[in-house]
Amino acid sequence: MKGQPLSLRLALVLSLAVVVVLLVTGLAVNRLVSRSVEDELTIVERQRLTLVATAVAEVDLSQPRAQRSLELILGRVAAQVRGRVELLAADGTLVAGAGRLPPSVGSEQLEEPVAGGGTLVIHVPLPDRAFLRVFNATLVIAGLLAVLVVIAASFFLSDRLTRPLREVAAAAHRLGGGDLSARASGGPDRESAELADAFNTMGERLERSEMLRRRAATDMAHDLATPATVLESQLQALVDGVLPADREQLDRARAAAGALSGVIVQLRDLVDAESATLSRRPDRYVLRELLGELERSLEPLFHETGLPLVVEAPADDVAVDVDRVQFSRALRNVLVNAVQHSPAGGVVQVMTKASLREVTIRVIDTGAGISQADMPHVFERFYRADEVRGASPARSGSGIGLTIARELLDANGGRIVVERTGPDGTTFAITLPRAAV
Repeated sequence: MKGQPLSLRLALVLSLAVVVVLLVTGLAVNRLVSRSVEDELTIVERQRLTLVATAVAEVDLSQPRAQRSLELILGRVAAQVRGRVELLAADGTLVAGAGRLPPSVGSEQLEEPVAGGGTLVIHVPLPDRAFLRVFNATLVIAGLLAVLVVIAASFFLSDRLTRPLREVAAAAHRLGGGDLSARASGGPDRESAELADAFNTMGERLERSEMLRRRAATDMAHDLATPATVLESQLQALVDGVLPADREQLDRARAAAGALSGVIVQLRDLVDAESATLSRRPDRYVLRELLGELERSLEPLFHETGLPLVVEAPADDVAVDVDRVQFSRALRNVLVNAVQHSPAGGVVQVMTKASLREVTIRVIDTGAGISQADMPHVFERFYRADEVRGASPARSGSGIGLTIARELLDANGGRIVVERTGPDGTTFAITLPRAAV
């Protein structure tokens, strides 16, 4: 089930954030302003109350004019605080008072004891809260306007932000529908640009894989059909008596059958290489011995092509932890590839270099090198350069030899790269972890 649009979710989240911020700010400001005003008034009036209590204590109420003086003092204080001031006797009865509180106005009562008995009480009106009401109303209006602006801005921004995502989704649908040329264009931000680049890279790889698959199907069909046709024609001629069933004709039939089975064996080798990690049986082997065995097994191939094989073996203490069969097959494929690309009179070299942690095996041929256009596809399955496909059958390949080598080396913790290529030859570097002594 699809969720809500990103623009709506973004608008709701931003609006909620604005409302929460405004509420918290309003409550904090109201509380801070109210408390500061009340605290300030309390301090001022209490100081004044102490001074008045001292003055009242000095009035001798037994004198005839003392009551009048007391009322003048209380009246002056009441006028200053705009409230009411009272002098209470020890028993709580009113001795004198002055001033009055405005109606419907809250007040705060401050008390101060008077020397000689009694209590001086000031009823201070609290400050007018009109400015706080105006502030609250302004805050509400500003909040509503902010929410409306945020909603509009979020829809606008989310539309621009999600446009690259919608383009990638549309391109993905076209790609899934079979349009392998579908591509997406990212937005101005780095994230959407990276997403579009990743999608386009995937699309290019799929398109290239499909191209390779179709080309491989054509090549494989040709590789299988040619020897099969030759074999069928040869056998039919033998059956019909057109050709004599002598050793020469039987050898030709056998060669055609061998070519046919060779293609099938290569396909099986590719399947085995892709599952090499599961079937791997590693052990510790001295690299010199492995290279010696491989050199002896490839001696007929190099003798047939007339190419010398020069192997620079490492010291006896250099060992690797590999599956013997998988490693030999991988290196064999690389050497066969070197033979196929080396001209008559060339040479194939195997050089080794060991460090504390790894061993590097370099296979060097003297061929024409790999073009820049073919370099990214050297290890792709079924990929064959045009000049290789146009070569003679003795030097052509199915395009999976290096793929098998890469899979087998990866399964044994190694890697293979094209270290150097040029008109004077190509160097493949194979790196394997060195076994602990």
